[in-house]
Amino acid sequence: MPKLRRLAIPALAAAALVIGTAGSSYASTYTGASSNSCGAAYFYDVGDTFKIIDVCTDGKGVRLQYTNPTTGSPSTSNTKISVDYTGGYTGWDLNNAYVYDTDMNENACFYFRVGHVDDGAYVSGSYGSWHLACAAN
Repeated sequence: MPKLRRLAIPALAAAALVIGTAGSSYASTYTGASSNSCGAAYFYDVGDTFKIIDVCTDGKGVRLQYTNPTTGSPSTSNTKISVDYTGGYTGWDLNNAYVYDTDMNENACFYFRVGHVDDGAYVSGSYGSWHLACAAN
């Protein structure tokens, strides 16, 4: 019987591990920055939320631009949506970030990039590179 008990304990532990992880999903965070890294945006696929931060005290705001989310093949030439944050310096603390909630379809993908805005107008040349992101399923 002691030999059977030694085999049963690892088997029960393995079963508990499988049950504990079954159905777990892993959240992804996607990050983009402006060309001079004074602005950044983080996209959280669970909840379809952007957090936008301004890390320079240059008087300019941060512009998030993303393409219309699609369950097909996303492209940087798709319709663009822009969101401006002009509330001032936030620093790198995401607790101070401007939160922009979206309502995307499950598995919808899109491209996003970050630039700057000054007096309501895009600052030419300030966009960083495009980043591909997808909403969670």
